[in-house]
Amino acid sequence: MTSSSLPASEGPRAFAAVDLGASSGRVVLGTYRDGALDMTEVHRFRNGPVEGDGGLEWDVATLFDETIAGLRRAVALLAERGERLHGIGIDSWGVDYGLIDPERGFTGRVKNYLGADPAEPERAAEHVSPSRAYEITGVLTQHINTAYQLRTDARNAAAPDGSTVLLTSDLWVFLLTGVQEAEYTIASTTQLLDPESRTWSEELRRAWGLEGFRFPKLAATGSCAGATTAEITERIGAAEPVPVFHVAQHDTASALAFAVPGSGELLVSSGSWSLVGVTLETPLRSAEAREAGFTNELGVGGSTLLVRNLPGMLILTGCVRVWSEHDGAPLDVIDLVTRAAAEQAPASRFDVADPRLLSTDDPVGVITELCREAGSPEPATRLEVVASIIESLAAAYADSVAACAALSGGPITSIRIVGGGSRNAALCRRTAELAGLPVTAGPAEASALGNLAVQLVADGAVADIAAAYAASERSLAEVQRYAPTRLPA
Repeated sequence: MTSSSLPASEGPRAFAAVDLGASSGRVVLGTYRDGALDMTEVHRFRNGPVEGDGGLEWDVATLFDETIAGLRRAVALLAERGERLHGIGIDSWGVDYGLIDPERGFTGRVKNYLGADPAEPERAAEHVSPSRAYEITGVLTQHINTAYQLRTDARNAAAPDGSTVLLTSDLWVFLLTGVQEAEYTIASTTQLLDPESRTWSEELRRAWGLEGFRFPKLAATGSCAGATTAEITERIGAAEPVPVFHVAQHDTASALAFAVPGSGELLVSSGSWSLVGVTLETPLRSAEAREAGFTNELGVGGSTLLVRNLPGMLILTGCVRVWSEHDGAPLDVIDLVTRAAAEQAPASRFDVADPRLLSTDDPVGVITELCREAGSPEPATRLEVVASIIESLAAAYADSVAACAALSGGPITSIRIVGGGSRNAALCRRTAELAGLPVTAGPAEASALGNLAVQLVADGAVADIAAAYAASERSLAEVQRYAPTRLPA
């Protein structure tokens, strides 16, 4: 189903963006009327790892029920206005997946990347070297990658032969429509996709022993997967089936949907994870890019996002979770960040890319150890830990400027931070100081906006992505700017 086959209608056109993040999810209603896009968050819900029979998982049943609740609220709100929902789009974090048993259907489980086996890449390297895997996929070797999680499943006989692999956002599309497809941007996170030919790599599938899994047909960003099933249509309260679009289903690709190659802008999608890099016309799979720690992920409009994939605010939320459990009461992340900045708590630096941060129940202890290894003072208080996280993230962003300039072949003249981190004034200001470059911060709900922008284009409501963003005056009004007020440290 394409936009040209959608029924034409006059008046406002409304779309729902389901934005699934690693720490929270939301359903945002976007209504396009008279050349302007209005965004309203109609539902927000928590997310996080839960302990399953086989280790850490995502609570899929609850997350999907919350998705349905949000869509139902969107449909009800539109009904009150005498309007209807014209489309749904899903974006989510990458690498994690559900399996569709060829006989019994969806197994009901999606493992959490935090429980991935750190030793799997070393085993895989016995069959394909990391440099060869990078030549094929442009994706760095990280133990959380889909390819390695699947190898663990295959080795443990944890999946029936012939099971179909659906990444999280693809799984949601399947649960809504019954269609099993793999959208390009989310597929590019697996380390199994050739980003130039846009095909699954048979070489890697064979060499890594993944022939027992079925990988679905690849679908273009902006295509329509199909319409909601009769059951889903009834559950969300819609009068008729609603088209479900393949938006840029990796949340980073949605967050950076506005980016165009050659802009001279360092891009930072700052949320639970921090994706830092530039937009290119084509993938860059050179030894220099791999050694510099950059991975290639597909973006909107056939572009490539050349990014460093760094832990982001999940470092801070992990510390806050430990402190909250110790105190027996929840602590507020924003309050801690605000206090650390107001009190000018001393900040040390550590390597936010260190893999030990992803596999620990003691993030504060790991941060202390990393600071000691880096020759920085060990944080002595909670506020010093918070300040050190902000400082280290800002330093990681700033340190990417020179590498991105060298790899892209052009100067970096500014920085753009989007996502939840764009609301963190201390992080944005310190990034500007360390990089010596102006920082534009916002919009915060970048993934939802990019999700809606792709739907608007796919539906034919606007001509292109630039027009969709131009229509979102309210979101763009949130943007803040930070000047480099002092020389970099």
